[in-house]
Amino acid sequence: MNPHNNWRRVSGLVLIATLALFAGACSSSKDSSKDSSKSTTTTTAKGDKTTSSTAKPLSDEAYNASVSKISDSIKGAGTDLCAISKVTTAGPPEPTNPKQTEEAVGLYVELLNAVAESFPANSAAASESLRIAANTLQTEAKAAGYPPDFLSGPAGQKALSGDGYTAAMTEYQTLFQAQCAPPAAADPGADPSASTVPAG
Repeated sequence: MNPHNNWRRVSGLVLIATLALFAGACSSSKDSSKDSSKSTTTTTAKGDKTTSSTAKPLSDEAYNASVSKISDSIKGAGTDLCAISKVTTAGPPEPTNPKQTEEAVGLYVELLNAVAESFPANSAAASESLRIAANTLQTEAKAAGYPPDFLSGPAGQKALSGDGYTAAMTEYQTLFQAQCAPPAAADPGADPSASTVPAG
């Protein structure tokens, strides 16, 4: 599974269109996780010519800057569920070493806790499930030594699964739709003076 799919599901971006939330199908990441420290080469055909471009992994400093920017956005959103969803449109870059993985996991933990805090008081069980998931993710990643493929591998997926987690994210969807979904467009052909209340 691509780690960016995880981010979209946690942040609720996909709730606008559909509920994936870790229960949906995941694309295979076997090829990309074999050696994520190597550069990736993309070949593009343009007319009769073929060009190659190589994307190099981010330095630790650049990775930290990217993660810090997202973290600041999450902090700025506070406990506003709609704001959290808006500021987390892009997840962290794919990590290429344990240091970067530790930062990426920390960002996921921050996001999960922020979502937990955004739940109303009557959703205490859902909030607790997300906090447990955040703690499990952090603990499992540390125990594994923060491998670059942790978030896309079985251990990362297991930490973000289970009945409590799924129920919490389903509740998140309900809250998101009620609070953040745009209102339905009015029917332009409707007569505003017409009433649906029967006379008498």
